[in-house]
Amino acid sequence: MVRVVLATALLLVTPELLLNAVPAQDRPLPDPETFYRMVRQNLTRAERSQHLYTYKERRTDIHTNPFGRLGTGGTSVFHVYPSPARRLSYRRLVERDGKPVPDQELAEQDREYRVRVDEVMRERASAASDKRSVEQESDAARQRQQRAIDDVINTLQFQLKGRTTHEGVPAIVLSFTPNPNARPSTRQGRTAQKFTGTIWVDEAALEVMRVEAKSTDDLTYGGGLVARLDEGTTATVTRRRVGGDVWMPTALTLTGQGRAVLLRKLVVDYAIEWFDYRRLPHESLTPFLDARVHGEASRRPQ
Repeated sequence: MVRVVLATALLLVTPELLLNAVPAQDRPLPDPETFYRMVRQNLTRAERSQHLYTYKERRTDIHTNPFGRLGTGGTSVFHVYPSPARRLSYRRLVERDGKPVPDQELAEQDREYRVRVDEVMRERASAASDKRSVEQESDAARQRQQRAIDDVINTLQFQLKGRTTHEGVPAIVLSFTPNPNARPSTRQGRTAQKFTGTIWVDEAALEVMRVEAKSTDDLTYGGGLVARLDEGTTATVTRRRVGGDVWMPTALTLTGQGRAVLLRKLVVDYAIEWFDYRRLPHESLTPFLDARVHGEASRRPQ
């Protein structure tokens, strides 16, 4: 959830805020309206095409005991096959603590995924109103993302701080705070409204490079019954070019404390990396099972 909100939507600023916040500079800043439009277009393009890329995800759990710090609790690597239909996305565990997952376990994961696909397809076949094509599913996914983006636009307020260098790259810096008058209607908007922080934008590429954020209120899950993260939870997101002119999130850290299932102390401290992005040759509801994606069935990843 934090990845969706912070890595793809926090730079959706309004032109009016930019026009009112340009400080004096030795070198003129970019035209605010053009800057806003191009950065927003780039973020929107990346978000709307997320399901067209397969990638790997490395998750490192640092805290595993609810009563204190125990050091690194383990690392898992997933090969992710996204789908425009959420229930058909597949996160295939391929590595655990630096060791490949045994073939038997991979086969069991694949079997369970095929069972899920069969269930979803039967449900779709039995509901005339849900017999949607891949193109329709993709369009629906893009519309969902656009609603979330629009909601975040109205949820946060931004200030253009100036120009700096980030990791040797000329960058424009923005700060953001919650808009007290906003009434977000999406999960992304409601989450974004509880963060304040700083954003670095690659000035040449007009792409978000880094986001640093800190929550200004508690974050609740399941109405607070499942978990609650206390105010002060921190998150950082890194985005990088993954091919051509396409940028995607490549790293996330999240640190905080709270409560799980009302009573148990919850300590969250983990890192996620996304890498090996690969553009799918075709849009597909189930890319892992699509022979066109893998070329030949015998070449499907093991």
